[in-house]
Amino acid sequence: MQSSLKHGCVIYLKSFVFCLSMVNSVLHVILLDCAIELIPKELTATKAIQRYAAKKKKKPNQLLLDQTQHGQVMVRLDNHSRRGRPDITYLSMLSMLETPLCKEGLLTIHLHLQDGRIVEVSPETRLPRSYDRFIGLFEQLLEKRQVPVDSKPLMRITSKRLPDLLHELKASGPTPQTVLFVEGGRHTTMNDLCRLLPDSNATPMIVGVGAFPHGEFDKEIAQFFDERIELDREVMMAWHVCAEVIWTYSWKSHVIDKRYHSV
Repeated sequence: MQSSLKHGCVIYLKSFVFCLSMVNSVLHVILLDCAIELIPKELTATKAIQRYAAKKKKKPNQLLLDQTQHGQVMVRLDNHSRRGRPDITYLSMLSMLETPLCKEGLLTIHLHLQDGRIVEVSPETRLPRSYDRFIGLFEQLLEKRQVPVDSKPLMRITSKRLPDLLHELKASGPTPQTVLFVEGGRHTTMNDLCRLLPDSNATPMIVGVGAFPHGEFDKEIAQFFDERIELDREVMMAWHVCAEVIWTYSWKSHVIDKRYHSV
């Protein structure tokens, strides 16, 4: 059924339970340090932000920080080069949701925000195709803590932190492999990646992909992953990494073949 949200955002709602998707899925992708947040209080009183808020007819603290719109004033923020890039999260999610792997219930997606909170994303989520509508959707999520607000959530902010999430994923089945995709990691060709991925759907895998524009992972984050690899000698965009992993995993697990043969 179709559910209309505030700000003109439309997503498609189907029945689901978050905890069931955790147990049934075998590839867990965590977008780490997502550069997506509401405009922080340090900037809300600036003239540029006030003008932007008046144009949008919202309060400054109800709007997403976006480097494209707020780059000049963002230099006042700590770690400003790592912040204000919601497009990275958007494109990465688009590359994974609605794929055959996701439709088969073999994929979970979590967002790890830079303030440490975790967002659970239902595999039934259908993101708006318009980036502006995605912005409105995430403004509502960060303000209300879940979307839709008045029914079963497709996305929700939890009280978990990254260690809690990893413990929960590891406890849901056989001991998973944990891999962090990072610049400067072990050089890994697509053949190497294919060999690294599990041979059986019974073996889960946890994948971490950075969703911020510049800088390195915090050491506390990197320590949670057993392997650190890179897929190219040049920097790859987060959504490209997600797409490569999803499709390589789908090919090795014969997901697409099984979907054709099950018809």
